Amino acid sequence: QDISAFSEENFDVQEWINKTFRAVDNQENKEVGLVLQNLPRVMHDSDMIHKEALLLKEKMKSVREEIAKIERDTGESMASLERLDRMKTELQTAKQALHEADNWTLLATDIEEVFESHNIDSIAEKVVSMQQSLIVLANSGDYEARRLQLEGFKNRLEAIASPHLVKAFTNNNITESKKYVHIFGAMERLPQLVKYYSTCQKESLCQQWRSLVDVDQDHGVKWCQEVFSDWEMLPRIYCDVLAALSPNMTDCIETALKQQQSEQLLFLIQLKMVTQHFAKNLHNAFAQLGGYRKKIYIFL
Repeated sequence: QDISAFSEENFDVQEWINKTFRAVDNQENKEVGLVLQNLPRVMHDSDMIHKEALLLKEKMKSVREEIAKIERDTGESMASLERLDRMKTELQTAKQALHEADNWTLLATDIEEVFESHNIDSIAEKVVSMQQSLIVLANSGDYEARRLQLEGFKNRLEAIASPHLVKAFTNNNITESKKYVHIFGAMERLPQLVKYYSTCQKESLCQQWRSLVDVDQDHGVKWCQEVFSDWEMLPRIYCDVLAALSPNMTDCIETALKQQQSEQLLFLIQLKMVTQHFAKNLHNAFAQLGGYRKKIYIFL
């Protein structure tokens, strides 16, 4: 409201108050009229918003129901697919089992003829094929009988192959030895092959040792007697040689013992016998000369 009227000379308080109230009334009437004029549109808009909210609520409910239906249908479909997949797998397994059962029967019949040929490679091929068939037939009712039958075939193959693999190990034939490693590995009997190799190595080393101790000790004794007219330096020489061995005898014995595994006691007994044989031969060689100056005792 303009207050400049207070400074006028003819200012009339009553007139100013009446005029002011009339202006306020006019403004209020104008605003009320404007509100009344817009009220129908506001009510209409409010009603539309309410209807749209209800419609949105119904749509959301419908969407939730549709999602739930899809989830149910999808779950049922997945269950059906899984069930069909299991049935397919079971049918394939049954089909393969029938095929392997027929294959087993044929192999069991053919292998007898192959055994008669003593062809190790062909026999091994049949045995490995039967072993693969047996894996598929693991759930069959006669699995144990088939397994025992296969073990029998493996034993027969091992009996036929053993002389040949021993020969291969003894002669250090790498090609043949690798062949038997492959065969025994394929039929899951590699530990047995390792035992064969250990036995061959033991026999070879023992034979080498026997060859060393069976050398004619008389030759060395007689030579010293002929040249030096004395042989008493030989025991000292032998002791020096044994002390200078590299690797020394103790290490060799320990290594050999580790290789023997369950036959360590037998190995020690054989080692003692060979050593006693060596000592006895050496003692006899000295004794044959006669007239030696002092008695020699050899202790083991």
